[in-house]
Amino acid sequence: MFRNFDRLLFAASESTPGTAASIATNTDYMEVIEPSFTVTPLQFERFTKAQTMTTQTYTAPGSAKSTPVATCEITFGMELAGPGSGVSSGTLPKMDRLLKACGLAPLTAYTYPVTGTSFSGGPFYHLENVEGRSSGSFASTEAVSLGCNAYGDTEFWARNATTLSAATITAEHSGATCTATALPATQVGVAYCPTTIYSDDTANSTVTLRLYQGGGAYVQAKGCKGTFEIAFVHGDRAVINFTFTGVLDSYTESGSTPADHSYTAEVPPAWINTGFKVGTDTGTSAYWEGALLNAMTFTGGNEVAVREDTNATNGYSQAIITNRNPQLTFNPDAVLSSTRYDFWDAFLAGTPMRLRWSVGSTAGNRVDFRVTSAQFQGIADGDRDTVSILDSTTMLTGGQFGSSIVSSGGDPSGSTFGSENEYQILFR
Repeated sequence: MFRNFDRLLFAASESTPGTAASIATNTDYMEVIEPSFTVTPLQFERFTKAQTMTTQTYTAPGSAKSTPVATCEITFGMELAGPGSGVSSGTLPKMDRLLKACGLAPLTAYTYPVTGTSFSGGPFYHLENVEGRSSGSFASTEAVSLGCNAYGDTEFWARNATTLSAATITAEHSGATCTATALPATQVGVAYCPTTIYSDDTANSTVTLRLYQGGGAYVQAKGCKGTFEIAFVHGDRAVINFTFTGVLDSYTESGSTPADHSYTAEVPPAWINTGFKVGTDTGTSAYWEGALLNAMTFTGGNEVAVREDTNATNGYSQAIITNRNPQLTFNPDAVLSSTRYDFWDAFLAGTPMRLRWSVGSTAGNRVDFRVTSAQFQGIADGDRDTVSILDSTTMLTGGQFGSSIVSSGGDPSGSTFGSENEYQILFR
């Protein structure tokens, strides 16, 4: 008899996508909430004329539990927490391998406090070269703007930021500048951004998942890619719910359950005092920080398909991400627009907005979120404590203000549309 509280989940990155990684039970353990699996074998109905309505035996190419021909979906939640003080020297969160398999690329990041009103000509483009000086030529070793830093931001996010050496930060393509109040030379954290390259078969962009049910029996899936949804609820910890789809590798009854597993993440902070801000995506006006809300849902929106391979014994190669449509929903109080953000204007005019918020405040256990250009898809009349609210649904886009830098070298694509810049998540 298997008991649900005995379940253990392990995840390992695949150096060759679609080829099962070796699970190290002492390091690959994930502390998860309500893990579950669904297996779908490859089967086909047979419609031969048999002078009867009796269902005929399906065609099933699988031959045994050790050599299945099936796909597997594994779902679970994880508490959103930081990796501890080591993040300042590049320590990755334990869920790093899962985020990569959801199409996110990790970027080491430094943050620089700036004077919010000192921005000029922004926003900075995502991944464009920046330098700590007012003029001159740009070298290949420049720092790189992380996200679309803009007017009203109290921090400037950058990659390779140790190359910044002066208080004036200048952009290569956007023409933006800002003046920093300090240039600390210590790394703050690790950021993640969506990237199309991780949607296919880039090394370490898929995971092997092993879910123990108890009694030593486990389901193992390989070549998995996924999507996620983060639930933010007032006063509770934020929970990131993953859904991974891949190829069923085997169902195994090993006879023993691992006992050497450990999980080292911090105690998850509560979602409160979040610093939630909303403003125009072009960064030409100050943020509005007065929204009264108590819940948000942030969805990665990946569409995942497992590719069929008739030449493979198990019938499949690996999963790929075929599209992404990230969304954000939140529920602010309905208020008059005077001196506040005009939700109705933005909704009916299709005006994109940028958003900022965080979870936690302690170094090593804080996660910051930035949204570049969210566009309303709908506002519904709602009620919370007899107060009218705006149940808002937004689609996260790349914007159209020229944030078109598409390579780490800072080369512009020539389009006004943004690329790979919909959101940034910083563990710090």
